[in-house]
Amino acid sequence: MYRRVTVHSTATAATTTSAAAAVTSRVRGISEYKFGQVPLSERWSGAPNPRPAAAAQAGSTPAPEKVKVTQLHNGARVISQQRHGAMVSVGAYILAGPAYDPVGCPGVHHLLHLALTTSNYNNSLFQLDRSIRSTGAAFSHFEKDKHFIGLRLDARSDMWRSQNNNKKGEQNQFNLNLVQDTIFTAIAAPRFHESDIERFRDTLDNNLKELRWQHPSQYAIQQLETVAFYKEPLGNPRHVPENNNGHVTSKVLLDQYSKYVTPDRVVIAGVNVEHDELTAEYENTPFPHSSTAPHHAAFAKQNTKPEFDFNNEQRQYTGGEKHEHENRSKEMGTNPDMDNETIVAVGYLGFGRGKASLKRYAASLVFQELFNIVIQDAVRYERTGSHEGVRSFYMPYQSAGLLGFTARSEPENIVKMVTAAMRDLQGVKVDDAAALETAKRRAAVVVSSQNWDTVRDLCDYMGTSLPLVANAQDSTQYVSPEDVLEAIRSVTPAELKQVKDCAMGTKPSLFGHGEMLAFPSLRQLGF
Repeated sequence: MYRRVTVHSTATAATTTSAAAAVTSRVRGISEYKFGQVPLSERWSGAPNPRPAAAAQAGSTPAPEKVKVTQLHNGARVISQQRHGAMVSVGAYILAGPAYDPVGCPGVHHLLHLALTTSNYNNSLFQLDRSIRSTGAAFSHFEKDKHFIGLRLDARSDMWRSQNNNKKGEQNQFNLNLVQDTIFTAIAAPRFHESDIERFRDTLDNNLKELRWQHPSQYAIQQLETVAFYKEPLGNPRHVPENNNGHVTSKVLLDQYSKYVTPDRVVIAGVNVEHDELTAEYENTPFPHSSTAPHHAAFAKQNTKPEFDFNNEQRQYTGGEKHEHENRSKEMGTNPDMDNETIVAVGYLGFGRGKASLKRYAASLVFQELFNIVIQDAVRYERTGSHEGVRSFYMPYQSAGLLGFTARSEPENIVKMVTAAMRDLQGVKVDDAAALETAKRRAAVVVSSQNWDTVRDLCDYMGTSLPLVANAQDSTQYVSPEDVLEAIRSVTPAELKQVKDCAMGTKPSLFGHGEMLAFPSLRQLGF
């Protein structure tokens, strides 16, 4: 506690100066108070030196090492790359995304990755939160590519793992199993306590409303997926619908966890970590993860048949159209004087980013940039923010994808804007050599910035770039960034024509919200 020292005004100047110095010497910063953790300004005892002294003096950084992949005895796969950076990213990527939500109960995956961040059978929620905050780490949970949910921890390179060396006569002052507690134990022994689940109800609704009102174009894309793959696994929403919020109970989460969060459906990814250390952390978790556990074994017979064919996702495309009329200025309330507007998303069937369709994935990226050149759109790092006008998007899954554009404008201009954009997409020229070279360079910049720009991005990419089936022969074969860039450089007009024929060979899908009373149907637009 701070001490309050009062100096009387009648004291001499010397006394005042000495008293002020005494007060200054007694005041301590908040970082000096002992809460049990080592100060962030000091290295932990027993932590490995990330850089040798000779390399540090020379000012050189070791070159990144090769990506290593290992499949463990329980079926889980570990993939890592040591890049000798100061920050570590470690994540668990589980094959339990929106595509695996139960029939009639959409949004279970969204609450599942939220619930996995709460208390488990080894730590309370307070203990987990204290561990993350006291070390300056960052913890994230999310959904990716319709197939995965992820838990990721970003921490200092000397604080992510246990420092217990088990040597006799040597006792560590402070030991923290950060990754084991927050990720590995969470997926091996979660609690799904009812009180922990109920506190997320308002959060789920607020996240959906914020997406709808603050990022209307991204909301339109997510709703377009439910229309384009209507009543199919890929058509399950990425959010929790408001009318299904109360149906996702602790019992539903436990069943979903027992069925899908098995070791053979988990990929552990790490960047700036040693592969053996990451493997040891996972295998030494207080609660080992095993498919023979009673809750997993109860659903083992149901998991013998795959939910759908990963390599034939294009069969799920149905096409369709949906209009949601709303008075945005009235509904939002926070901006009552805003102009009336309409937001429309139009999508076509495309190819995915699985290893089997790598060349077509690269061709789809280049085709998107050819369309961006036609509509005179620039290369952007972040494409999900609020914007006006036309902007393209490409949502790749495993073997299928959704390629299209969003349009946002006043109701009197939106019909003309959407019609012109659909004509431009149909008229993209795939045999223009100069435009093709420009599109290749743009596609390489875009895919690099979206997937490998930061350590976090690279960790997410590595964790979701292995084959989905753990017992396949190529289950440990990794699609590297170099493979993707090489595929982009080698795209030919014939491959671009395949992308265009796939898109134009199926009927388009459309979703619109905002002022939609006067917006015509696709048939009335001539498509």
